[in-house]
Amino acid sequence: MNFHPLQRGDLIRLVAPSSPFDGEKLDRAVQIFEDSGYRVTFARHVFDRNGYLAGTDHDRARDLVDALSDPDNAAVLCIRGGYGSGRLLPHLPFSSLRRNRPIFIGHSDITFLHLAFHCHLEWVTFHGPNLTGLGDFPHNAIHLLDTLSGTNPFSWELEERQILRHGISSGKVLGGNLTCMMHLLGTPFFPDLDGALLLVEDRGEALYRLDRLFMQLRLSGILYRLGGLILGSFQDCAEFDRICDMVMEHAGPLDFPVVAGLPFGHGIENHVIPLGTPFLLNTYEHILRPFQHPFAAHA
Repeated sequence: MNFHPLQRGDLIRLVAPSSPFDGEKLDRAVQIFEDSGYRVTFARHVFDRNGYLAGTDHDRARDLVDALSDPDNAAVLCIRGGYGSGRLLPHLPFSSLRRNRPIFIGHSDITFLHLAFHCHLEWVTFHGPNLTGLGDFPHNAIHLLDTLSGTNPFSWELEERQILRHGISSGKVLGGNLTCMMHLLGTPFFPDLDGALLLVEDRGEALYRLDRLFMQLRLSGILYRLGGLILGSFQDCAEFDRICDMVMEHAGPLDFPVVAGLPFGHGIENHVIPLGTPFLLNTYEHILRPFQHPFAAHA
């Protein structure tokens, strides 16, 4: 299914499925959206607080379901990650969400929702900035809106230094935050990753903890079934070269392409990429691109 690109005047609903957020950053980002010609509305409980969560599980789940079910919403944007979206999964009526599919975007803890939506609904969702991450970087907010309006080809040209192992592969890009993803392993919300181009990123994890996560990918057999591996940013983790060396220790015996340092995750650059969309990864031609643009105007 292709999406209709955002147009000025479209309605963007903001939801808070995880942690509480900084109100000043929220206000700055909302102002950019409104100045760009979009209408912004808030889910009913986004300003609630329940300890380290942005409201109760029931209320956050209800807000999310209402936002995704309302055909007036062209896009549903998560305000912040942090922690909590995984707690919503038992409360989501997946079958009733099939009737509508707005653009859904977020990252970090929102990985729980990305993976569950693909697992149960085969939705294409968008890995990209949360709203409060845009408050300090207005150019990123404009880039996000330009992307969702269909101007971005979702194609990345690879530099030679980003290629850890050459190869050609195609498959759906799936993944997100590595820590969140591995917490879903063994649950009914973990999607089939056979042949996938697995995108992973993380923040604030020591090298040995990242090693442990990749060991879990390996011991579970998932690593052996991938079509390719895409490393995004690893903000406030170990030195990136050491992370790449560790990853290649695990992926060394395999033959799929591995690329690193792409602009996805917690870094200042956090590009939007559609999850669940088939991509071509060809390191010899230095390209990562979709077979079909996810927006209808570019299909």
